[in-house]
Amino acid sequence: EKLPNTDRSVWIRYSATLIEYVSWNVLQEPGSTQESAKALLIRAIQANVYCAYYLAFHDQFQNTMECVDEIDGATEDDPLEEAIEYCNSEQLDAWRGTPGAMEWVRSNIIQALQQQQPPLGTTPHSEPPKSLTLSLSASDLEWEAKLMKLEKEGEEVRQYYYNDDDGDDAVDVVMFAGMFRTSMEMIEEAGLLKPE
Repeated sequence: EKLPNTDRSVWIRYSATLIEYVSWNVLQEPGSTQESAKALLIRAIQANVYCAYYLAFHDQFQNTMECVDEIDGATEDDPLEEAIEYCNSEQLDAWRGTPGAMEWVRSNIIQALQQQQPPLGTTPHSEPPKSLTLSLSASDLEWEAKLMKLEKEGEEVRQYYYNDDDGDDAVDVVMFAGMFRTSMEMIEEAGLLKPE
């Protein structure tokens, strides 16, 4: 089935990616290919990069993230919270129970981060050849600037709610962003974003 380009929900994007991965790599069904699975992964990452890192390095995030059960009903308008909720839901069991799935996400991330130059045969203003469009760019995997924006917006919301007595129900995005940042710093310091 075709997914609409406008739906950025991690629940749809990452679940569809896992289904295609299973269809291609586990069940080896006709019509499912590595390219079709990777195309869905790319679209999922472009929709929500936090979820990709969280899945790829789940054990590291589990050691850092706290209070994840406070997040309930996050939407694509709340990308960090949505990624955290997805990666701490029953969906994680499906990813963990699928041989090689989380490692596949990790290897695609690492490979893309190692590619600092545009693909051969392209210029900054040209479309890459069709054979090269199934690759992630380092900009697809950029998380820090997006996180800083979320932190700034979250700080504004925090100030609003903490100046109001009804702020107890608001999810503390700044706290979760800080834990996400700490996890990523630990992953980088451990050299986990480098090829093995």
